[in-house]
Amino acid sequence: MPARPLSAEARWVLTTNRWPGNVRELENTIHRSVLMAQGDEIGPEAIVTPDGDRLDLARTAPAVAHATLAAEQVTRALVGRTVADVERDLILETLKHCLGNRTHAANILGISIRTLRNKLNEYADGGLPIPPAGSGTPDYQRLATTG
Repeated sequence: MPARPLSAEARWVLTTNRWPGNVRELENTIHRSVLMAQGDEIGPEAIVTPDGDRLDLARTAPAVAHATLAAEQVTRALVGRTVADVERDLILETLKHCLGNRTHAANILGISIRTLRNKLNEYADGGLPIPPAGSGTPDYQRLATTG
């Protein structure tokens, strides 16, 4: 077979793939693309999976797509906000997640219990409601008693 170069698009497809099957998977893909390519160079349409799906059009796993969408939404929600506002919301949401357990919340946040208490006192002095320690029930318990 005559030697054919990879197009820029094909090179991009190959370099952006994770290649979980190691170098052998990459080698097999290159072999397939040489056989599938038409024309003087190998284009992205010739780079296919063993199932025959184009690698550049391969479907994203639903969990990955969901995580990507969630990350984009979080990022958009942060734009235009101050660091202090984001920090406050993170602390209060973490405390809510921990059902008011300050020690657990401080551990999750990676701060000392003293820092957490100082922040909570600051928020309370500013008029924000702070969940009391041990408040709330886990969602699964609430559902079991109401559902």
